[in-house]
Amino acid sequence: MSNPENYTVGWICAITTEFVATQAFLDERHDKPARVAPQDNNSYALGSLSGHNVVIAVLPQGEYGTNSAAVVARDMLHSFPNIRVGLMVGIGGGAPTPEHDIRLGDIVVSRPRDGKSGVLQYDFGKTIQSQAFQQTGFLNQPPQVLRTAVASLEAMYEADGHQLDERIDEVLQKKPRLRKKYSRPQSSSDRLYKSDIVHPQDTDDGCSQVCGNESSALVLRRKRDRDEDDDPAIHYGLVASANQLMKDARVRDKLAEENYVLCFEMEAAGLMNHFPCLVIRGICDYSDSHKNKEWQGFAAMAAAAYAKDLLNQISVSRIEGETRIEEVLKSLEGSINNIESTSNQIIETVKSIRSASRIAQIKDWLSPPDTSTNFNHARKVQLEGTGTWFMKSVAFEEWQLGSRRHLWLHSKPGCGKTVLCAKILHHLKNTEGYVALEFFFDFSDTAKQNLDDLLRSLIFKLYNHGGEAVNELDSLFNSCQSPQGQQQPETTALANTLHAMMKRSKKIYIVLDALDECTMREKLLVWIENIVSNPDFNHVQLLATSRPEEEFRRSIPVWIGEDSCKELNKESVTIDIIAYIEDRLQRSPEFKKFRWAACQLDSLEACLDREGIEAALQALPRDLNETYSRILQQIPQQRKMRAIRLLQFLVHSDRPLRLEEAVDVVAVRLDNGQRFFDAEDRLPCPADIMRFCPSLVSITRVRVSYLPGEVEEVQLAHFSVKEYLIHYGVEGFRHVEASISITHTCLTYLTSMAKEAIRITHARSTNVTSISEKEEEEEVTVCRVITQCFPLAIYATGVWMNHAKLAECVDEVVAAATVNFFCNTTTLEQWTRVFQPDRENLTFLAPRFQRPGCTEPSCLYFACLGGLTETAKQLILKGADVNTQGGLYGSALWDACFRGHKEVVQLLLSNGADVNAKGGHHGNALRAACFGGNIEVVQLLLSNGADVNDQGHRYGSALQAASYAGHIEVVQLLLRQVDVDSRDNDGRSTLSWAAEKGSKEMVQMLLNTGQVDVDSRDNDGRSTLSWAAEMGSKEMLINTGQVDVDSRDNDGRSVLSWAAGMGQELVLKMLLETQLDAVAAGKNELSQPACLSDNRQARDIHEQALDSFSAPSNKNAVPSWVLTNGVDINSKDNAGATPIIYGEVDAVRLLFIDPDSCDNHGSTPLSWAAKGYFWAPEERHEKIVSLLVASKRIDINSRDRDGYTPLMWALWRSSSRLLVQAGSGLSDTCKATLAFEAFLWKDADEHDQLMDSIGYPDFHDLLGLRRLFCDSCDE
Repeated sequence: MSNPENYTVGWICAITTEFVATQAFLDERHDKPARVAPQDNNSYALGSLSGHNVVIAVLPQGEYGTNSAAVVARDMLHSFPNIRVGLMVGIGGGAPTPEHDIRLGDIVVSRPRDGKSGVLQYDFGKTIQSQAFQQTGFLNQPPQVLRTAVASLEAMYEADGHQLDERIDEVLQKKPRLRKKYSRPQSSSDRLYKSDIVHPQDTDDGCSQVCGNESSALVLRRKRDRDEDDDPAIHYGLVASANQLMKDARVRDKLAEENYVLCFEMEAAGLMNHFPCLVIRGICDYSDSHKNKEWQGFAAMAAAAYAKDLLNQISVSRIEGETRIEEVLKSLEGSINNIESTSNQIIETVKSIRSASRIAQIKDWLSPPDTSTNFNHARKVQLEGTGTWFMKSVAFEEWQLGSRRHLWLHSKPGCGKTVLCAKILHHLKNTEGYVALEFFFDFSDTAKQNLDDLLRSLIFKLYNHGGEAVNELDSLFNSCQSPQGQQQPETTALANTLHAMMKRSKKIYIVLDALDECTMREKLLVWIENIVSNPDFNHVQLLATSRPEEEFRRSIPVWIGEDSCKELNKESVTIDIIAYIEDRLQRSPEFKKFRWAACQLDSLEACLDREGIEAALQALPRDLNETYSRILQQIPQQRKMRAIRLLQFLVHSDRPLRLEEAVDVVAVRLDNGQRFFDAEDRLPCPADIMRFCPSLVSITRVRVSYLPGEVEEVQLAHFSVKEYLIHYGVEGFRHVEASISITHTCLTYLTSMAKEAIRITHARSTNVTSISEKEEEEEVTVCRVITQCFPLAIYATGVWMNHAKLAECVDEVVAAATVNFFCNTTTLEQWTRVFQPDRENLTFLAPRFQRPGCTEPSCLYFACLGGLTETAKQLILKGADVNTQGGLYGSALWDACFRGHKEVVQLLLSNGADVNAKGGHHGNALRAACFGGNIEVVQLLLSNGADVNDQGHRYGSALQAASYAGHIEVVQLLLRQVDVDSRDNDGRSTLSWAAEKGSKEMVQMLLNTGQVDVDSRDNDGRSTLSWAAEMGSKEMLINTGQVDVDSRDNDGRSVLSWAAGMGQELVLKMLLETQLDAVAAGKNELSQPACLSDNRQARDIHEQALDSFSAPSNKNAVPSWVLTNGVDINSKDNAGATPIIYGEVDAVRLLFIDPDSCDNHGSTPLSWAAKGYFWAPEERHEKIVSLLVASKRIDINSRDRDGYTPLMWALWRSSSRLLVQAGSGLSDTCKATLAFEAFLWKDADEHDQLMDSIGYPDFHDLLGLRRLFCDSCDE
């Protein structure tokens, strides 16, 4: 018996004929194996061949295909563990082409080609209509030792020819029994029929009788010359393998042409990844319907003879030195697992990046306030163990478990409610299974003081948790895109979105801190009532804290029950306070100098007896207000004025001050008649700012969107500090007093900054060789250097006029300082260099670079812009011209009108300002006032002779400006004095301006006048409905029954086209389904139904139509409303086609509008939807494309006049996938164009996906791709 471990070559045959031929070539036969692996059912033949020990196995009788071959190979490796190389030897069907003259008896040897392993599994992949088959799997290639031997043998055959016929004859002489079946048949029996000649299936007669030998049926081939041609010939290339027998000449030819396949068989694909081997096939037929077994024996002998010669090229030691196939497969499996793991990681990373990009986009638009700063600060000051009494309380445990849905915790200020909220949140966020959301109302941060801020914060936090809820916010985000940019949602829309998101989420805990610090309490309480009383939110549990103020006492207990309203336990809070004080005293010896509690302990420590202690206790502050009063009194006199100034800034600022800003606030010198700023006066240690106002201010580290990393901010220590300073008569903190101080500080600081800016500019100008040398970049750089040297500059330039407006009326010194500031050209220039007051969102941009075509504004312009009436009066007395033009708004009058400064407007008009002068951003004073929306200013202008009917400039008339801006009261005032339907210079009506803005209330008010032409056209031919469709507003106009929904503008664009281009899905649906349009003629469009002669019936018909379409049973029926309303279902279009010809009910549903209309440039609605506008999100356009494609009445491959198809426009959008799926084919020229543009503009993953979808090969050579693109352009 043979030892299985001695065999190193595995040889697999598919059928008995191959098995017999292989054994006939053995040099020596060996005994059967001594043992085989359990469950191994293979039949083996053992022997030696060319010095190698070979084990041969054959597939079970009647079993073919890749799976059977894989099983045989698997069992062979288990029984013969030392197999190093594998061979698959047998017969196959040839695939002759003009390049490869394959004939019966020839041999095909598998060889890797074009990234394929040598074997192509042609039934494992995907086939796309009108495209080549695309293999999606990858098979292993033969071992290198076999590939090297093939190359060596090929060279030997090339030089000396082969003796395969002689080898076969020698074998047949030794085994004469095999001659009849295994000898070479007559060459006349080798007939290659043309691909369209099919052998009949219902006959057993041979091809010569049935198909004939006429030359018209055969492929004519030259006769091989035995002296010059190898016969049999050896061919090297791809072997096609599958689980089906190839008997179709046309499929054979297609695969041969597209993939360079040389032969077909049924086993190799099952082996390559389980038994890496070389495939050797003798050709016995031509893979067509003319199969016969006449050549099988000789083909098997030829393949076996070649295999013997091949093994003769490999030394025994060379094979023995190879790694065992079993070990190779184990290593490969590990590599594949690593690759799969890496691929999954990459996929997840890409998803994470895309998700992060989307989240960043949403965050930038939604601008949710960052409440993590409040949470982190509260956690920082929290002492370990405090608040534990509440966490163990019955009320909290019931709330967390859900038996108590809501809790309201209330107490006096300073009892630790915020710290307790932070502890609760920390506990919740360390527990899985639900979502915990929080919001901290904050008196010191204007971004955390109203309901809108709360909603934005909760929405964004919930969005970050993922799940189905994200779709609700995505939908809101998509609806807020417009030509003017991203619009901000109203509070109602935010509330509705949050509610929808919560409905689609799992259990939610919401923790709200300091309700009393909300500035919109009435709206907040309405929202809370909705949450706690709505049964849809039974999975939402709310915990809120506040002071026990009357508004909350009156409502919250009614909604959640008295038992769920808990006053914080005084004894427990006291224990927490004592623990906190003891801890701080132990940790900080310096604590005594700053904190109130330490001061009281100091006074007690100085007592000598009981009487002294009693007296000290009686002198302790009675409440928090008295505590704050004593803290202010204890501030050293030399610091007191600067401390007060810092507190004034913090109390009356819209945001906390950055630490470096606060340092400069106290560094400004205002006392003793000296006013200046010197950087040398800054605190050496910025953190010492705390020593100016101990216990009243705090420093926190936060992240801000406009700066990298974290910054330190100075803010009031508690809301009660602000309340005390404002409401308890503390000197210096009334708004007007604080404004005087802030104005002085800012003007002094900016004046000093201006002097330093001149020095910096002069120093840098010496490095500029010419006036044009990057002038704008240099200007920006100078501004940045200035603001780095003066960190308070940006803040001071933005706020000083707001405070000066109040201060100038009561303080002559401020008034004089303001006038001097404006009259000093240096300070004025440097101020506007850093900050442009008429473009408040722009900084670091010098006026001369931002006002092309505009003259520089005057000092009066800026004074009026800020509403500084007294300053403007003094400037006029000094000779300022009230009619001088310049600046963004054009003149002092126009900017005051827009900003709504009535007193300034009156001053200017009294001093000769021309009320009807033209120019500026809005065209004239009245249009500026109407756009600004201040009705008192509008009335003042009208009473001073402003021309209400003046037309021109950007917004046409005053009425149109107010309509576009959405100011209802102003429009109502003007309607009594003007022609409601007047047109501007572009032919646009007031209604079209209101429709463009999307204001439903405004549109309805104009419609109610009954004096507007609903279907008017402007000079470009655009209808009011087209403006409404673009912005998503359409119902009211359509419902009037007075609009043509298929109207075209002068460029041929329809309403449908404008809606598609802007991604207005709902508008598009309504236009496609409405019964109101008069169909334009000229493109095989359906004729107008008779029922539309009375448009007032349309809405009823429309509703019946929707009901009919929504019923599943009516899918293939003509709805009754069509018949009952007089619609002629047999009406014909210009080509004579009826609605039914267009296919089922969809044709009837869409017979009222043409979704494939072209504008004058040849662009269809699908083209506009595919390319869209840059500001409209992809999701909206993808829905529009789906809707239009589903209509089945569009030409997906239509081209505009530039030759672009919708798919080519969709290259930059995800809608390209939808168009490909719908059958949008492209020529090679178009594919080349897309390939090149995708290579330039898309990342690798998106490029591969796009090329995969359009059936175009991958490109890795940019130059080659560029040449292809250029060739396509030339074509």
